[in-house]
Amino acid sequence: MDRRLYPVEFTVGGQVRPYSPQFQTEEQYAEAWKRVLLLSHGKAEVRCLCPGVGDKRLSIHSRSRSDRFHLARFPETGAEHSEDCVYYGVDAAMSGLGSYRRGVVQELDDGATKIKLKVGLQQRAATAPEAPDTTLPSNAKSPASRSRSSQASMSLKGLLHFLWTQAGLNAWSPGMEGKRNMGVVHHHVMRVAMTTYAGRVRLAQNLIAATPTSSGQQASYNRAKSLDAVSHRRRLVVIAPLAQHQEGMEGASTVPISGFHGIPYLALEEGIWHALERSFSRELDAWRAGNPVVAIAQTDPPRSSGGTVRAQVVDAALMHVTREWIPVDSGYEALIADQLVASKRRFEKPLRFDSGEDATFPDFWLKDMESPVPLEVWGMATAEYQARKAEKAAYYDNTYGNEGWWSWNAAIGDPVPEFPSRPSSRPLVLPGKASHQSEGGQQ
Repeated sequence: MDRRLYPVEFTVGGQVRPYSPQFQTEEQYAEAWKRVLLLSHGKAEVRCLCPGVGDKRLSIHSRSRSDRFHLARFPETGAEHSEDCVYYGVDAAMSGLGSYRRGVVQELDDGATKIKLKVGLQQRAATAPEAPDTTLPSNAKSPASRSRSSQASMSLKGLLHFLWTQAGLNAWSPGMEGKRNMGVVHHHVMRVAMTTYAGRVRLAQNLIAATPTSSGQQASYNRAKSLDAVSHRRRLVVIAPLAQHQEGMEGASTVPISGFHGIPYLALEEGIWHALERSFSRELDAWRAGNPVVAIAQTDPPRSSGGTVRAQVVDAALMHVTREWIPVDSGYEALIADQLVASKRRFEKPLRFDSGEDATFPDFWLKDMESPVPLEVWGMATAEYQARKAEKAAYYDNTYGNEGWWSWNAAIGDPVPEFPSRPSSRPLVLPGKASHQSEGGQQ
């Protein structure tokens, strides 16, 4: 989703002054806006005027070794902003993102994010493991966050889910119809990677993603980063869809991907295939059935020989997606996602990241309601699954009320129930347009 800048409001000494997006960004106001930030630093209470719910507090930060200032949201307040606001951030409690210990995903002062990966992006001598972090976050109260203390780092699957979530590719609104393709996915994944750090390394330096053509900027960037990784002995992270399944692909010596332009040959040992078969059997079954599946692979530093660049895969993970690139966990979920798209509904698929099976969040959130409505697809009939189903249903009943959530008993062949009706449309009251301001008052 493309994000926009909204007016902001500064309160200093009891005086309230709004500043428009134009005043914040246009060159003709640059010096005046810089002066506003300088004089307000450490003194003003700043709020975003987007139509989100909550305080939407912003802070003024100075950039290191310069006299420049910028606005940033308060940590862990991104969900207070509207989804089209530049300061919006996903609510960790609504997905497996809430399963990590504090510090695994850390918002930085400049708006970037720092993550802690299980396997770092730099090769170095082995060191003693860090002491375990036993600090629990203040919001670790619900079933959705009760497994948080066990997740001390982010796996490769978690990284894929993180990028997809931060890029908004797990969300859908009717305006996105016909606008998602491999090139768009590449753009948004790389946009997130530009502001994500794994330790001290900017992720975009090591990440390459599939692109639909061999010409153009995206393929050129892939080639340049691949060659740079050869020269500087950098590990790579590759994101690309698996090529359409054909006989003989399984157990191949390279990962069969599409959109491979500028990406090294991904050499694959038999042990990695076996690991994928153990951990991602559903995704491999979906791939064999002709469904799109996205792969993420981490490699050792690539090598170049005779003009060919090859990299050895050391870890990999898979994610089943729909034709609209929306992640799903089963064919039943894919059916529901397609029906939601066809019904022109706004919804989100919460991803599991590295959370345990005891984490409770729905298969989808329906987002075009007065508040998000959980959608649950019951896809199995085993005794263990039925016990978990009863636990989740009780949680939804207690949290949202018997009529406040939706479910489909797919496993027993029930027809798909109608989705909850949208609330009656009402005029949306947006904050009034703010006048251009100087530090002395309205112009």
